[in-house]
Amino acid sequence: MPQPLRTHDDFIGSAFPRTGAAYAGPLALVALLAAAPFTPGCASRADGIPAQPRATEQLAPVRAARLFDAMPFDTWRPLGAPARFELVDATDGGSPTLVGRGPIPANGFLASPREFGDFRLAVSVKLGSPDNPRGDKMNSGIQIRSAEKDGTVAGLQVEVDPTKRAWSGGIYDERGRAWLANLEGNDAARAAFRHGEWNRYEIECIGPRIRTRVNGVACAEWFDPIVSGLLAFQVHGGPACEVAFAAPTLEVLGAHAWMPLSEGVDPAAAPAPGAPSVWQCAVDAATRGVRVEVGGAGQISILDARGGVLADVSFADGAPALLSLAVVWLEDRGAVLLEGRRVAEFALPSPPARVRITGGACVVRDAERLVGLALPCG
Repeated sequence: MPQPLRTHDDFIGSAFPRTGAAYAGPLALVALLAAAPFTPGCASRADGIPAQPRATEQLAPVRAARLFDAMPFDTWRPLGAPARFELVDATDGGSPTLVGRGPIPANGFLASPREFGDFRLAVSVKLGSPDNPRGDKMNSGIQIRSAEKDGTVAGLQVEVDPTKRAWSGGIYDERGRAWLANLEGNDAARAAFRHGEWNRYEIECIGPRIRTRVNGVACAEWFDPIVSGLLAFQVHGGPACEVAFAAPTLEVLGAHAWMPLSEGVDPAAAPAPGAPSVWQCAVDAATRGVRVEVGGAGQISILDARGGVLADVSFADGAPALLSLAVVWLEDRGAVLLEGRRVAEFALPSPPARVRITGGACVVRDAERLVGLALPCG
């Protein structure tokens, strides 16, 4: 049976696995110091539409809204290949089910009419139907914090993967960086998805942190500098695909945004002949990350209020181009990303107070900080 939506405390109190390997491509991670690891069926209707979970099983938090009540179906936009989407009303008065069908030559999407930042999304997912029973040969996904690109959708995706690989609940970057947080080595998460049944997906995005669950099992945790974007439901290209998304609910929690960073910044300077240049900035309790463009080789350090090093990461020269370097965190964990690729993850035994970048000929430009935005009243 579909599982009830968990609360924020359930997410916070659970151990999420460490997923994804350190980046070892041409940007070349040079060193990682002081970086601690993470701790890690319903019957079908005669008309071929998968039967919904019973209304008594559709539990949601008080602040959550039915997705298609908040954003009517006719305001959503089809993008990509021409998948067929329809919204099927529940026979018991519960929430409707979105059904998407192929076959289509490439991936097709139904995209939300607006962007979202921080939220919790819960939905029950089922692949296949009596008329199209080979759900184990299909694929789908739920796009989060995504964007329209070249007439289709690009961005972060929570995977629906019924294959033997079994990475349902993992995080993929559609038309971008590919796999970010797969489920390799996470046997409990790989076993969570149930073939031919409803599978309850829970997705929590707060600031830079994304967490996923399938049927109550923690699957993936990922920190990313992308903090807002579209929602979308995917029908995968290829042989006939049919996927149903039942009783989706959305709880909007606010938003975060990157803002120019000027106050508290010490510009790069060489304090003595031959000494490395130093750029540093103070961060307050409202800050959830710092992002800069860097040139030349150097090292980024996250410091506490006493000057103690919470994490140190070295980076190589990306000449002739400047590279995007971001350090993001929430509560007691965070990550460093170079050109969107994670090069380090770390634990925070105490709050960050300063971010420092040093290098013999390091250039730092376009500094920004990630801060939370309050929800409008009413």
